[in-house]
Amino acid sequence: MATLEKRVQVLFSAEQYARLEAEARAEQMSVGAYVREAVDGWMDRKRVDAQAALTQLFAWADENPVPGITPEYWEAHKEDLLNRPSLGQIR
Repeated sequence: MATLEKRVQVLFSAEQYARLEAEARAEQMSVGAYVREAVDGWMDRKRVDAQAALTQLFAWADENPVPGITPEYWEAHKEDLLNRPSLGQIR
């Protein structure tokens, strides 16, 4: 198990916390573990959604060439885009 090193304080309404407790209990987890798992799942889904959007964008660009832009030019620039730090986390 990973060492937990950072603490975060999050305020919930009574109803939200009751739901969290019930869900965590049903999964036989602590509320903290349940929240950490939920955050991991949300972040993973966000990355997958970004990957899918990037794949769709590149597929569209491949199917809709811009006049004057050669396939070789586009391939070179696709790699440049994928190597940018902001997109590198998506791959």
